[in-house]
Amino acid sequence: MAVGVASIPPSRPPPPSSHQPSPLAASSTEKDRLPKLNEFLKTELHTYQLYKIIGEGGYGTVYESETDDGRRVAVKAERYSKSMLHVEASVMRAAARRHSEHICELIDYGTEKPDYIFIVIPLLGKDLHKLRNEQINRRFSLCTAVQVGLQTLKAIEELHLSHFISRDIKPGNFMVGLRENQQHKTIFLIDFGLAKKYIDKNGKLLPSRGEVGWRGTTRYGSLKAHLRLDLARRDDLESWFYLLVEITRGSLPWRHLSERAGVQAAKLMARDAGRTQFFHQCPRQYETLMQMIDSLVFEDRPKYNEFVDVLMDIKKEWKLRLKSRFDWDDDMTSTRSTTRSVSSDVECEKAIKEECVRRTVEMDLKEREMAEVKDQQYQTSARVVPSSAPALLTAIQHHRNDQQRRTFLTHQQPQSTGPL
Repeated sequence: MAVGVASIPPSRPPPPSSHQPSPLAASSTEKDRLPKLNEFLKTELHTYQLYKIIGEGGYGTVYESETDDGRRVAVKAERYSKSMLHVEASVMRAAARRHSEHICELIDYGTEKPDYIFIVIPLLGKDLHKLRNEQINRRFSLCTAVQVGLQTLKAIEELHLSHFISRDIKPGNFMVGLRENQQHKTIFLIDFGLAKKYIDKNGKLLPSRGEVGWRGTTRYGSLKAHLRLDLARRDDLESWFYLLVEITRGSLPWRHLSERAGVQAAKLMARDAGRTQFFHQCPRQYETLMQMIDSLVFEDRPKYNEFVDVLMDIKKEWKLRLKSRFDWDDDMTSTRSTTRSVSSDVECEKAIKEECVRRTVEMDLKEREMAEVKDQQYQTSARVVPSSAPALLTAIQHHRNDQQRRTFLTHQQPQSTGPL
């Protein structure tokens, strides 16, 4: 569910009618309802008055409220028959038992049968999708991108250590904490509606179920997701990698493609003929990250520390100050450290551009011509795949074997799909 400020249409009285609805009809309209503004929701711990709507989705609504002691919170309510909030609550409870730093906290949980289920979580700031779109060129500086990469990777590791996989890693599911809670430097993973446990009650890895249908969001879905295969920890990391590339370079090559087949083709192309264009304006270490992810199979436990090492290698090479402010940080209490960090970011961006120029010069004529037409190839790939082009279909078929691994963009948050 995308969170954002939503306007509330004024209520209108029903038109006059001589027909009186039957008691059965009246009860059916009230069934599975969501709570209304200013309504009070009660649990064993607190009573919450719903002050305003801050987000709406297909099955539910997010409201702003506060606890009895004045702490501002978000109340997420979903229709009882459609809700996956019991799964979200299970994930957050499991993460809390491990004292996770980057998994959203579950404050409270309640039900109003048969109407709705609700959870209470801390009120958070903006998500990474919105923050990126507010930046110049719609991308973060390399310093911020690496900091975001480290924190989001840690969040995914914490989720996996809690024995769950997300299956819907994307920028819109990472939110920044509020300054009033001293959490404005911390990124939190939220929205676990598609999460799944990958460990059984005996602590053993659940085997792959084969083809199970689509799970996740098309833009960030893994190649296994495009094949509708059962997902694993490696797939969360692949989605994370697409997030990392997007916040670094400003977009993904398949941003204007809406058909999944076209997006799938573009992701395959990024590992082959489109590799140069895909990694444009990215540090060279990003190619290493993709190779590490593509080498993982369903059963593998990712070596998260090795991914951290690659990101820290970027920090070392570009002399990044990872304790500096984020690009979106509006704290302009001019300190020397802030001035130095901004200067460092500018120098880093200049160095990145110079490195990109150097690589371009080193490319031979054939590679340059290929890079110039790559965007067009990505845009036309949506038409290539449905026509059953033999070479592309062969590549897709090979990808089913773990030995062969190699959207349009609007200001709206890409939507995730898929049942549990």
